[in-house]
Amino acid sequence: MIIGLTGSYCSGKDTVAEYLVSRKGFEHRSLSDELRKVLKPRGIEPSRENLIRYGTELREKKGNGILAKMVLKSAKAGRDYCITSIRHPAEVEILKKRKDFVLINVDAPPDIRFSRMRKRNRPGDPETFEKFLEFEKKESQDSGPGQQLAKTAGLASVQFMNDSNSIEELFSKVNQLLATLQKEFPSP
Repeated sequence: MIIGLTGSYCSGKDTVAEYLVSRKGFEHRSLSDELRKVLKPRGIEPSRENLIRYGTELREKKGNGILAKMVLKSAKAGRDYCITSIRHPAEVEILKKRKDFVLINVDAPPDIRFSRMRKRNRPGDPETFEKFLEFEKKESQDSGPGQQLAKTAGLASVQFMNDSNSIEELFSKVNQLLATLQKEFPSP
């Protein structure tokens, strides 16, 4: 099974991915890691801004689904994968060609996500709630090679609300969802 995770900023996507890898044996692939592989030999810092800029540039040159194509090259049949950093509808189209793929949109209310962002305190994160919302809007274009998070989220077959700050509750909800998905996508 291949679980794709998309969702809004600080919604808990990475936490869900880490859980699937550490506790459920999934292998992790990230579309952003594919970009990092491109940036490293060029000596370009993999900041959020550079990842966005070069991701857009790569989509312009090689097509909007290029990052998904790149990550699927390393996916072996018969293994469970968690793919993160899915930010464009064309990436979803490529991934959905796999019969064992399911896209999950992870979300939480903006105030909770802003609070999470402030706690993690990463360099370059927006300082105010207004800037946070502005930042998100930039990542949800309506067309072209830029990030289209809202459209991508709309393509998810599962909407997963992570509105609790309890990690145990999150893991319990992931276990419930995984049990349902494993019935739909049994291991070979």
